[in-house]
Amino acid sequence: MPEDKEAADDQKDPFALNISWCFGFNKEVGVTNISPNSSKKLILYAAGHTGIIYDFVNNTQTLLQGHTSNITCIAASGNKRWVALGDNGPDNMISIWDTTTGTPIRNIFDVGGVMSLAISNDARYVAMISSLNNEFIIWDWTAENDEPLFRKELDANPQTFLTFNPENSSELASNSLHEVIFYHFDEKNLTVHIPDLPEKDFNKPIGNFSQTAFKPGSTEALAGSKDGSVTVFDNDGLAENGAYKRVLKLVKLIDDPITVVTNFEDLVAVGSKDGAVRFYDSQLRIKNWYGTFDSGCVDSISFACNDKNFSEGSESAQAIPAESTLTAEPFIVTDFTISTNESIICHVPAKTNKVKKLLQEHDDAVKAIDTHPVSNYIAVGSYCGLLKIWDYIEKSEVNSRAFGLGNEITAISYDKIGEFLAVGFYDGTILILDSTTLETIQGGEFSHAKALITQLAFSHDSIFLAATDLDDTTTLIKRTSDSENEWSYIGRNKAHYKSIVNVIFGIALDSNVPRLLTLGMDRNLVEYDILNSTEDNLIVMSTDKIEQSATPVSCAWYPPINKEHFLLVANSEYKYKLLNATTKRCRKTLLGPTHGSHIQKIVNLGYPEDKHYIAFITEDKIGMTTLPLDGNPHNTTALLAHCDGASNVVACPHSRFLFTVGGKVCRMWEVNPEVLHATAALGGSGLAPFYQLLEGGKEGPLAKEMEEYFYYSQMRSQSVATTEHRKVGQYVALEEVPNIMRALGFYPTELQVQDMINEVKFSQYVDTGKTVSEVDLETLIKLYCNHRPVFGLPLFKVYDAFNTLAGAEGDGRIDRGLLLSLLQNKGEHISEPELAEYLASLLELYGSATNKEDKMSSVPPAEAATTLEKVLPEVIDADMFTGHVLGFMPAAMAE
Repeated sequence: MPEDKEAADDQKDPFALNISWCFGFNKEVGVTNISPNSSKKLILYAAGHTGIIYDFVNNTQTLLQGHTSNITCIAASGNKRWVALGDNGPDNMISIWDTTTGTPIRNIFDVGGVMSLAISNDARYVAMISSLNNEFIIWDWTAENDEPLFRKELDANPQTFLTFNPENSSELASNSLHEVIFYHFDEKNLTVHIPDLPEKDFNKPIGNFSQTAFKPGSTEALAGSKDGSVTVFDNDGLAENGAYKRVLKLVKLIDDPITVVTNFEDLVAVGSKDGAVRFYDSQLRIKNWYGTFDSGCVDSISFACNDKNFSEGSESAQAIPAESTLTAEPFIVTDFTISTNESIICHVPAKTNKVKKLLQEHDDAVKAIDTHPVSNYIAVGSYCGLLKIWDYIEKSEVNSRAFGLGNEITAISYDKIGEFLAVGFYDGTILILDSTTLETIQGGEFSHAKALITQLAFSHDSIFLAATDLDDTTTLIKRTSDSENEWSYIGRNKAHYKSIVNVIFGIALDSNVPRLLTLGMDRNLVEYDILNSTEDNLIVMSTDKIEQSATPVSCAWYPPINKEHFLLVANSEYKYKLLNATTKRCRKTLLGPTHGSHIQKIVNLGYPEDKHYIAFITEDKIGMTTLPLDGNPHNTTALLAHCDGASNVVACPHSRFLFTVGGKVCRMWEVNPEVLHATAALGGSGLAPFYQLLEGGKEGPLAKEMEEYFYYSQMRSQSVATTEHRKVGQYVALEEVPNIMRALGFYPTELQVQDMINEVKFSQYVDTGKTVSEVDLETLIKLYCNHRPVFGLPLFKVYDAFNTLAGAEGDGRIDRGLLLSLLQNKGEHISEPELAEYLASLLELYGSATNKEDKMSSVPPAEAATTLEKVLPEVIDADMFTGHVLGFMPAAMAE
């Protein structure tokens, strides 16, 4: 284990992005005290798919990484050195760690999902209950054999809790709400026994079990119940082994539901819904209780290792709590830790009554996050109404404010100088807080929106605040000189008809005037005239449709590394687009990250020495890309951030750290761009990375075919039929690019063709004032790799299109006349002669490819339409259209 922060830094993996700290934990898993002796104070808990060993004295974390799904169970050996973690995801596994070094010792894969997990006191055995089929499995993990010792599918309800007998590693117990199961194994046999619950004998229901524990120094076992009683089991008189137990008695302990039952030496510890921890002797007589936690229902109790010298310390004898008995003898246990259903972890030292609250984290989903523009602070808000400010360098809480249940925080944003902190809520309310005290400023509450606030943004001069909500509406608020109300409402505008994915402020060129833009899933980029907007009248300056088929998902201002000012947009088809900041026209299309899902959000990462990067999140990953963008996939890295979904990402002002939130956890990532540059160098330079994107690589058939089309296009431009001497060079005419793309199987729309041509044509205009009319092979290859669809044309999209066009009653079948009319009048316009020419070419109605264009051009439109009616059936479906008309193979399209 590292003893200080420097040692903790040394153990980080050499990735471009490394987890530096985790805020929050999985309250359902609880906390395990793994302090091995009195000199180390360590606890273990889960934060998403990462295990955290937290030294709460030195304030350091050791991260146990490797799981790809949320950790569902944690178990520790008696000496606290060995711990086991289990998850319940698709690639589920059990990992076993040495806590003294923080290193993994063994992994057990594909275990069927871990619903409950236990490790024997002597650390030899690991047992679990599978969530897949409620199967009990046990391993001797110290043996070289990966096969389990025993496995048994249980004919019972799902077992939510499992434990070893700390005094006998061959005995275990598990329970569900309705039964308790006991296990015993030896070298050859496994015995599983479910005792009867004789409710008639006790004249009361037996069940609603929470946890089970073996009573120290006896053969008895105790199962806590939701009615505040424990069911006592003991060996049957004729039992062959300890698995055969029967109900001995029911003992009512408390009025509140019992949530935790465990033991320490000869004591039984019980946690309950009222937030208290009580200790009982072997006769279940009360010895002591701690009822001062005031932190919610107790979910877990865990004791430090019972080191012989642990009870001997420098504390005075008067500080030791007394037993709750007539004799009032000193009550001595080791340090213990509890966790509650309110996401609170408390620590109780061995010799005092002083309860120390170690962590109080978010009890519900965390969506809102932002970093202070000047100080090393990060603000985190959640659906439980808790707003916390952390110093992310010192890893300490600076301030917090609880707005209470029903006040779900959905968005937060600092202004550009860190004076104010805007907070948006689920009900549409917006509060402007003093960023230091977190108190609402005078006149700082606005309730004009009636739907969940999705995003907040301040202008660069901190004068304007914009908010978007789930009603697809933008709200503008302005700072005033009024001493009574520092901020005033300007207006709202529903400029989008689908969800708004981004609200962003910019600065007008050659001025200091702020610009406000919103980007929606309706594919519209809207700019507002905020200077001329008056009360209740937020004016729209312009609306530009920036996508044709893809859906924009995020945008950010492109760093000033070009003379031209760009807005960077990411879309659902795994593409980046650079839009001119003034005209909003697409200037460049580039291949984006393809890491499982499309980008959800992008943020800028400025860095020293004029190096620039962007960071992004996908559905569950965080990534980073080197600028300038060129489509090279080796310039991007990504790794798992939140297995249950990454919902937001922000960067600190100096870009040294990134922060992501997902579930109830916030992760802090240290940025190491040198690693990204080294990785990119391994991918090759020049065209090498782009050849790797072509099927077969540089020597593959696609690359060869591209070269052939490149030179054939030069022949076309000089007339194919000529017998004169041809000039073959390094360039092809720009207007030949669309033909080459179609020959390669990429069929761009007219808008995509225009984007490609303009991208090349004006690529040097800002620098030289001249346009480009030719392309070389290198540019052609990059154009193809960046513009072509990432995953081709999936067959389901064709069927979806036909179903949409046919309507609810069409069953995916369209009348021929309707289809021809839609092709001419919807989407990109096609005239009737053009449509007739295209279909005639596809259906080869006029002979070979060498003369059909000439023949078709001489055919009158009426004759062409009559001919098409003869070859096309009256009703057309997706299979007929893709196979007969387009000539696509369905199997190939499905791939």
